[in-house]
Amino acid sequence: MLKVIMRTEVPKEYSKTHHKDFMTLQRVQADLKGKIKAFVIVRSGNSYEPVIIENHECRLSKILLNSGVIVLHAQIKKDEAVWILTCTWDEFRKLVSSLDNLKLKYEILSKTRFLEGSKLTQKELDVLKLALECGYFENPKKVKLKEIARMLDVSEATASILIRRALKKVVEQTIIKNVDYEV
Repeated sequence: MLKVIMRTEVPKEYSKTHHKDFMTLQRVQADLKGKIKAFVIVRSGNSYEPVIIENHECRLSKILLNSGVIVLHAQIKKDEAVWILTCTWDEFRKLVSSLDNLKLKYEILSKTRFLEGSKLTQKELDVLKLALECGYFENPKKVKLKEIARMLDVSEATASILIRRALKKVVEQTIIKNVDYEV
């Protein structure tokens, strides 16, 4: 499974019908007849408005949906969009081929295995769970690092490394999952 971040130009038919400052795509889908419906948040100036776009005729949206990719997030400006997608290798190849056939400009910003490097090891999960249950993350702390290390039968330095490594993975995954990529 891949996670792909790509930038595309916005087809002319899209910009003719939707000329807002900035849109964040929340969800896009096709009905049984192939008509595209999208839920977006539109920013115009300093205001934000949720909008449902029905019977959307954008060639790019059709290509994305027909290739089998799942659109996780997109931000669309007047003439370009940044897409966060997940797909298989075959779906990715189909998408790229379709974009090439459409002669639509695009750039692959990032292509990685989905959730690459973000999974906690069992030891990291155990140490975070122990630290949480014992009150290590409370303010003030209910337990010190020295006590966590003693419970784990490791040195303080090792306990610190385990906690920081696990927290880094959790924070990275949270930020990657929820980040808005500005175009």
